[in-house]
Amino acid sequence: MMLLKKPHSWWFDSHNSPRRSQWLQSTLSELDEKTEAMLKLIEEDADSFAQRAEMYYKKRPELISMVEDFYRAHRSLAERFDQLKSDNGVHRSTPFGSPLHTLCRFRRSTSPAEISYDSYSETFESEESEVDDPEPEEECQDGTRETEEVATEDNDSEVVKLLRGEIERLKEENRIQKAQLMEKDEEKREVIRQLSSALEILKEENVHLKKYLAKEESSRKRVPFELNKLKEVFIGKLFSGLSQRKTNLVAL
Repeated sequence: MMLLKKPHSWWFDSHNSPRRSQWLQSTLSELDEKTEAMLKLIEEDADSFAQRAEMYYKKRPELISMVEDFYRAHRSLAERFDQLKSDNGVHRSTPFGSPLHTLCRFRRSTSPAEISYDSYSETFESEESEVDDPEPEEECQDGTRETEEVATEDNDSEVVKLLRGEIERLKEENRIQKAQLMEKDEEKREVIRQLSSALEILKEENVHLKKYLAKEESSRKRVPFELNKLKEVFIGKLFSGLSQRKTNLVAL
């Protein structure tokens, strides 16, 4: 069987033992695989909040399915264990109580090195036992259910906090973008005002130029008229002078 690396302080290195049956080793190996898969789902990370939320809702059914398989495997192991004790004619128990109660005690242990599967097996096989009390098993199961419910509530609460934080972040981004848009709009309005002012100035200059050109055109038309008039006066005087000379000559 392939040795597993210890991802956590409570992880056991190996389940190989000459005292254990092939069935037990196979069951423990399957337990390791399922536990490792559940840890992988729980500890898997993502780059963004949206990916984490999507991964949580996608992986949650798969994780629940693994917990169900884990529960069935543990229950099957406990029932097989109880059946073997019944077949031997003696209902044996560890000094800590039933297997489920022992598991609860093991979970509360402060030092992982204090308890191992090997020491647990040897202790169970060597110690004298007494009739199991079903109440600790029920208490342990109730405690396990409560722990799972609390864990689910904590996860949901964490998701709600993340969602609220993301909403606040988006609101802040929206506010900043609106302020930037308003600033850009004000800049555009200022440019429009400047262009409008320049356009008005150009219009006024155009009007003045038109008036000036019209005045110049009128002046050019008036000059030839005056010249013609002077020319007529001069010719008239010239002809009148010639007529008077002819009259004087005839009189002589």
